Order: sequence, then structure tokens, then C-alpha cells
Amino acid sequence: MKLLKILSILAIFTTLCGCSELKTTTQMPNPWFECNDNLAQAAKIAGFKFPLILSNYTVRAMKDMVEITYPLDENRYVTVRKSQSEINGGDNSGDYNKYPQNDVYTLDNGVNINVRRDGNKIFVMYFGAESGYFSARCEQGMSYKEVEGIYQVIAEAESPKLPPEAN
Repeated sequence: MKLLKILSILAIFTTLCGCSELKTTTQMPNPWFECNDNLAQAAKIAGFKFPLILSNYTVRAMKDMVEITYPLDENRYVTVRKSQSEINGGDNSGDYNKYPQNDVYTLDNGVNINVRRDGNKIFVMYFGAESGYFSARCEQGMSYKEVEGIYQVIAEAESPKLPPEAN
């Protein structure tokens, strides 16, 4: 009799549990691989080299993109990205904020840099070249002089592959 009660309770429990729908959520896996300061590892993951000459940086990569973050000063960091294919009209920055001004800033050497800004604070810069698509973003904003400096860091790493007017 006791066994019959236990089996009955077990049958009811199994029936009730079997009627509920099991809901699972599936999330897209994070495509980024943390590479710390290992540019060679990032190159293997992305499929190309991005040999920026920096100190005190971190790098991460995914297929077709390398991202390097380094201090712009003691309070701000800049994140520079390189991809081989065009993303979002050439803006591979990953910054989807809307800024009041979207312009083209021409460097002294004739290279055009697309900038997204608010007044004199530039939050995103991006441009395309023979060797890929490049961007830099800084949450606190950059000056025009800092944009030129970031371009020079990229140009030093990519000089044989940038447009002729860049040299």
C-alpha cells in the first residue's frame, strides 16, 4: 500500500513536470578573443597583421578584425581597429552613438579622415586604405591634433600600404 502511494505521487509529479515547457535561451557567443599584448596571436585570429608600435596596450581579435586599446593620456583610452573588409560604410569602430556632426577632416598630407564629433571633441575617426579599414574611438573625445597623432601611429605601421599622398 505504501509503495502504491509513492508510485502514485511519483506518477503525478512526472506528469506535472512533463507538461511544463522547458524554455532555453540561446546567446550569440562572444566573437572576440583576448590576446593581452600578443600581436602575433591577434594576427592568427584575424588573418592579417596590424603591427602598431606602442607600449602599454591590450589587443583582442576576431576573424577579420584586430582591436588595440592604449592610453591617450592618464585619463583617456583610445581604441584603434583594423579590418580587411568594409563594415558599416567603412566605420568599423563599433560606436553606434549619434553625434551632432559627421564631417571629413583633411590632414595636411591630403588624407581624408571621416570624423564623428560634437564641436571640437572628436569621438570617432575612420578611413579606408589599400591595406584595410581603420578607426579610432575615445569615449571622452579627442582633439584634431590627437586624431593626426593616431593617424601617424597607424601610418607608421602600414606605410607601404597607405595611399601615396599619405607619405
